[in-house]
Amino acid sequence: MCSGIRKERYQSCSIISSFHSVMILIPCLLFFVTGCVSERVKIQGIVPPYQETLVGRGPQERTGTEALDPIRPLPDPALPGLMETKDDTGRSTIDLTLEDAVARALVNSPELTSVSFDPSIAKDDLAIAASEFDIIAFGEVDYNKNDKLSNDISLSTESHSSSYEAGIKQKGTTGAEWRFAYSLTRSVDESISRRFKTAYEPVMTFELRQPLLRDAWFDINLADVNISKINYQISLADFRQKAEDIASEVISLYWRLLQARRDVDIQQAMLDMTIDTLRQVETRKKIDATMGDIKQAEASVKNREATLFEIKKVHADVQDQLVRFLADHQMNLIDDLNIVPISSPDMNHTDFDQSELLKLALKNNPNVNRAKLKVEAADINVRVAKKQMMPRLDFFGATEVSGLSDAQGEAQEQISGRDYVNYSIGLALEYPLGNREKKATFHRRKLQHGKAVSNLQSITDQVAALVKKRVRSVETAHENIQIWKEAVNAASIHLKSLDDILRVRKKLTPEYLLTKIQAQESLAKAQRSEVKAIVDYNIALVRLDQAVGTVLDIRAVKKALPVNASIDTKIDYCCDGGKTDKHASERLTKEESTEVTVISTKVK
Repeated sequence: MCSGIRKERYQSCSIISSFHSVMILIPCLLFFVTGCVSERVKIQGIVPPYQETLVGRGPQERTGTEALDPIRPLPDPALPGLMETKDDTGRSTIDLTLEDAVARALVNSPELTSVSFDPSIAKDDLAIAASEFDIIAFGEVDYNKNDKLSNDISLSTESHSSSYEAGIKQKGTTGAEWRFAYSLTRSVDESISRRFKTAYEPVMTFELRQPLLRDAWFDINLADVNISKINYQISLADFRQKAEDIASEVISLYWRLLQARRDVDIQQAMLDMTIDTLRQVETRKKIDATMGDIKQAEASVKNREATLFEIKKVHADVQDQLVRFLADHQMNLIDDLNIVPISSPDMNHTDFDQSELLKLALKNNPNVNRAKLKVEAADINVRVAKKQMMPRLDFFGATEVSGLSDAQGEAQEQISGRDYVNYSIGLALEYPLGNREKKATFHRRKLQHGKAVSNLQSITDQVAALVKKRVRSVETAHENIQIWKEAVNAASIHLKSLDDILRVRKKLTPEYLLTKIQAQESLAKAQRSEVKAIVDYNIALVRLDQAVGTVLDIRAVKKALPVNASIDTKIDYCCDGGKTDKHASERLTKEESTEVTVISTKVK
């Protein structure tokens, strides 16, 4: 008796163990045959970690939502405070370096933060596309009871059954759809025709459907994943372009602010000289100065006062534009402040290899990269549409192992012994007559691909022309520095000679007064033009970097980024299904990891 029980338990354990082995073996085999896709993204480099840092920080915190609070940022502990001094009127003066300005813009700018969310959204879209190939577990439990009269005396008026089913299914990267399930039904029926009053019926099924033409193989089924990856790369290119645009604009405004402050100083100095000239004329009123001479000097004073007001307005406008990009709690659009740029502009010169700059631009410019990625996406769509014109030919197969007994252990043993096995195999063909939809889709995809290629060619031509234009701007601006430096020296000597003439002749004439006022104007104009040439040169350098696509590699900008690494972005795929995508990822990685030359750093 006991030995029989032990034997039955042993057989039951053997059956269960065998069943579990089969359950594990078949899904694992299919997993490696049909493949899987991972949404994991291995990220190394400057741009992706920087973008994720901004997303992690979220929108900038402001003091509130009422009155002026929405435009007053809260202090950011990640950014060190700036030295701030206040005068007797309470107006703040802040010394600002170029690195501090760029750092605040690249961290605080709402424009950049808004765009930073797009790559993260695109990454989630990639995960959604990859989830199509996830293994799905399913199950079902039900209970049925029937109690009704029947005109057939062989049928029982009452029966009930309970069943459960569990299994897994998956769509593979080859397009195959497989399903593996196990079900057990326990039924109680006292009908005369029933073999067993209480019956246990286990069933193990496996079904497979593999497309052979349409919807078949890796390049078709991974198309959405590949395009999602490309969209992620495009969103990163858009983010990089926005970051470079903002960094370029901040650097340009920084130098424009320095120019505006210098213009104010120059104009103020010229006004002071003109006022001194007016006083000299007034002191000679009883000697040789006429009323016309005095009024001429007064008119010059008023004219230069008006010009000074205009220059101060320009200074305030430029400062507000810079403050808007910085979005800093110490430098906001509410407080009355005075920002003093303390970084020195670059005046060194270097020769550029135009062909090398063009190569860099075609490799690094975000607009070019975006257009290349769109061509790659269009090429994928063309290949998919071409293969989708083929007829549908599917291989399908199914097998079923079942058992039936009044004892559950015996029914399971029939499953383990494969006593009752059913199977089916076949091919299914489907072809729409005319196939107009697929042909029209293929034709449209070809047109879209041609449009993308033409757009890429147009953008590369524009970028090449822009780079050459920016190179000429840099060279012209640097030449102007020396020209206006010599002009300032000549104007200074001319003005000093006029003062020497007055001391020698000791006589004031209208011609002398007009000449001196014009000499003062010429000196101030030359000084302002020299400052403008220096500022134009520094702005031309960053604009050239912007055209080439290397703004984020400028020393002042790179130091301001919250992250620092080499560029190497790729997407991992596992199993057979990842082969096509992995090659595309490696190709992008090689293109992105190419070392670039930083123009502004090279010049310095």
